[in-house]
Amino acid sequence: MDIRNGEPRDADAIERISRASFDRVYAFFAIHGVRRAWPLLVAEEDGSVAGFLEGKLFDGHPPIGYIYYVAVDPTQRRRGIARDLIGEALAVFEHRGATRVFAAVSPENDASMAMLASLGFHEVDRQALWPWYGWRGLWARMWMVLAPFETLLVREAREHFRPSLPRAPP
Repeated sequence: MDIRNGEPRDADAIERISRASFDRVYAFFAIHGVRRAWPLLVAEEDGSVAGFLEGKLFDGHPPIGYIYYVAVDPTQRRRGIARDLIGEALAVFEHRGATRVFAAVSPENDASMAMLASLGFHEVDRQALWPWYGWRGLWARMWMVLAPFETLLVREAREHFRPSLPRAPP
């Protein structure tokens, strides 16, 4: 399995995987989110796209990483592809200086919640970006457009961990 930067030629595969992985609304936004994604990562095996990840890097000091879509072809699931995509995105964000990477997941998505927890993500209060980043955090939070039912997760670089901010209430 190779992880590489997404390219225009991947659009059809991303659309196919999005439609197979998400409901209509999420699929629409995943398909159209490709245009402003960075990083846009693709997992490829034998010339076929098996999954993709769309992320966003909010510039500033420090940058803020956000993973907003990860999807794997249903025939390729349970092989660690999503984990590999997220691992590569974390490396990209870290290389650019991000000390925190956020993700939003429906709490009913047990598989994604467990995988992200195993990668060091934990639930955080939806308002945490304000005390951490001020106005820039508020702008990033508005760009994220979290659905009311989604849980905001964060992975913090260990050397930058700030235990003074509480985790989200149970």
